[in-house]
Amino acid sequence: MFHANHSALQILGHVMIAFLFLFRCFTAMPRFAEHRDRLARKNVPFPDISLAIGLGMMLVGGLSVLLDVYTTVGACLLIVFTMLANLLYHDFWNHKDDWAERNRALYVFCNNTAVMGGLVLVATL
Repeated sequence: MFHANHSALQILGHVMIAFLFLFRCFTAMPRFAEHRDRLARKNVPFPDISLAIGLGMMLVGGLSVLLDVYTTVGACLLIVFTMLANLLYHDFWNHKDDWAERNRALYVFCNNTAVMGGLVLVATL
C-alpha cells in the first residue's frame, strides 16, 4: 500500500498516469453541460449518466493509482473508461469525409491506446 516496494520511477509513473485522469476529470466537471452536449451529438446513450459515470471512473481510478490503494481495480477502471472513450467518442472510422477530424480522433485514439498500455503495467506492479 502507498507504493511500498515500488522504485522511484514506478511511483513517478503512477503519479503521471493519475495526473492525466485527475486533471481531465477536474477540468471537465465545471463544463459538464458542454461535455454532455458533445456526448449527445455523438449519440452516446444517456449522456448525463454516461458523463457522470465517466467522471466518477476517472476520479476513483485516478486516486486509486495515485495513492496505490486497490491499484489493480483503479487501473482496470481507467482502462475500461479509456476503451469506452475510444469506441464511443474517438471514433475516427466514422469520419471518412472530414480528414481533419479523422486525424484528430485517430491521434487521440492512438494516445489513449498507449495510456492503456501504461495502465496495464500499473495494474501488474
